[in-house]
Amino acid sequence: MTFKIKILPDFVVNKIAAGEVVERPVSVVKELIENSVDADSNKIDIHIRGGGKNEIIVVDNGLGILEDDLLLSVRRHATSKILNENLTNISTLGFRGEALSSISSVSDFFLSTNSNNNSLGFEINLTAGKLKSNKPINKVRGTTIKVKNLFFNIPARLKFLKSDNYEALLIKRIVQKFSLSFLDIEFNLFIDDKKTFQSPAIKEKSWDEKLLLRSTKVLGEECLDNSIKISEKSEKFLIRGLLGIPTFNFSNSNNIFFFVNNRIVSDKSITSIIRVAYRDFLTHDRFPQLVLFVDCSSSEVDINVHPMKHEVRFRDLQSLKSLIINSIKKNLEKTNHLASSINSKKAINQFIFNEEAQEKIFLKEKKIKSSQFESKYSDHKKNYDAHVNSQYPLGFAKTQLHDTYIISENKKGIVITDQHAAHERIVYEKLKKDYYGNEIKRQILLIPAIIELDNLVVKNIEKTIKIAHQYGVKIEIFGNNSIIVREIPVILGNCNIKEFVLDLIDELVETSNIDSLEEKINKVCSSMACHGSIRAGRNMEVDEMNDLLRRMEDTPFSGQCNHGRPTYVELKLNDIEKLFGRK
Repeated sequence: MTFKIKILPDFVVNKIAAGEVVERPVSVVKELIENSVDADSNKIDIHIRGGGKNEIIVVDNGLGILEDDLLLSVRRHATSKILNENLTNISTLGFRGEALSSISSVSDFFLSTNSNNNSLGFEINLTAGKLKSNKPINKVRGTTIKVKNLFFNIPARLKFLKSDNYEALLIKRIVQKFSLSFLDIEFNLFIDDKKTFQSPAIKEKSWDEKLLLRSTKVLGEECLDNSIKISEKSEKFLIRGLLGIPTFNFSNSNNIFFFVNNRIVSDKSITSIIRVAYRDFLTHDRFPQLVLFVDCSSSEVDINVHPMKHEVRFRDLQSLKSLIINSIKKNLEKTNHLASSINSKKAINQFIFNEEAQEKIFLKEKKIKSSQFESKYSDHKKNYDAHVNSQYPLGFAKTQLHDTYIISENKKGIVITDQHAAHERIVYEKLKKDYYGNEIKRQILLIPAIIELDNLVVKNIEKTIKIAHQYGVKIEIFGNNSIIVREIPVILGNCNIKEFVLDLIDELVETSNIDSLEEKINKVCSSMACHGSIRAGRNMEVDEMNDLLRRMEDTPFSGQCNHGRPTYVELKLNDIEKLFGRK
């Protein structure tokens, strides 16, 4: 059967358009806040009820809407933000002229505004896009928009929404993002009449200082403790913001805040770029904390990509990608051995001391003082007293716990270091440095190691053997079903050669399908480092422990192992004294 083509009626067109722009309550809040920001508001209050399904109210003190433009403002594609029909030089957040029309077509909609300094304002009410009233009212300067019964005329979309708490959480997150982007604006969020988020406007400070204060408000004190500033510039782009150190990571991307010319961007391609920058420090299932701003000419970025304006397209994405990745890596190098402070706080919170535990600690301390360790440590005591300062932040070793953890004392308290994880990172960084510098030092085995393999495996690893030589491992085929290992890197001299070589071959075969050369190198070096590092369960002398601590302080990124986990936890003396009631 063939049907005749016809023009859809306006109410159907509006519903379709609303589906593109207004996905859920948070979409409404986003569009309305963008309008308030564009109206030069310095205070924006957001009220929601029922997760935004029952009611959304956005109040601003901006420029307001002229009386003559009031009815025009709720028509499709009506906007004051595009001049000379130029879509390549847009400086406002909104520009499509679809938001108010879409929102009013799927709700009971009220818009009240005053663009003058007197108290005379005007209000219009539309239900499902149809005008119900237009009247003068008493109103202070600015605009208030009230959206009630969202999606009442689209039951399918209403059923699609989740619980009130979840929808409210999404709204809180978007308000927080706006507050990070617009530091001079005061934001207040009320959920079911309870103020749940507020961020006062920050005046008379530098941009960096404002961002630190606002980030603390949004992300908490831990943000400052576990972040470093970034500011890098190229010919086309300026990037700046806060980088979370690798050990301060999360299970999802909710803590990645990315802005382009102050516009909130949620683009998977950008997230992928950021993950590439952190790839050498985090496992594949962890995400960093990041507040990153990109500033560029409007001609360098296309914001007219999606009706919800979440995505952008860059004219020179490759240039931006290189700047972001190189800048993040360069700035993370400044962290050296720094690890997340959150692990220390968790450790302190886990301590529960009772009389029996305190007695055990006293007896153990007494036993340690009378042990042979005391004589070993006395040789280092003078050195410790003279040098424990910022030059040696990891302090000096006092003992080893369970032949796995190094206990050291610094000026601030004590440090507990995972010897295997720490040494693994040190070996990893050394292997990478030597590989890129073509300086891997090889050690000829006094007795070459012969390893038996399946005949089919031997026939298929000739190419792999050649690649292994680039990493300082000299392997030759030895008969039909075995190989002989003649050289290995000096830094791996104490490893189990058979296990190491078999794992290396597997790793080289596995990475053969990886496109990125850097990723291949990192994966292979990481596998090699695991074999060459000090194992858990190995007893260490005090000199060995101190040597490891000094090398950690000199090695970039030694605060986390190759898998992104922390290599040490620091317990501040002040916190320890609190545990014992001294403070």
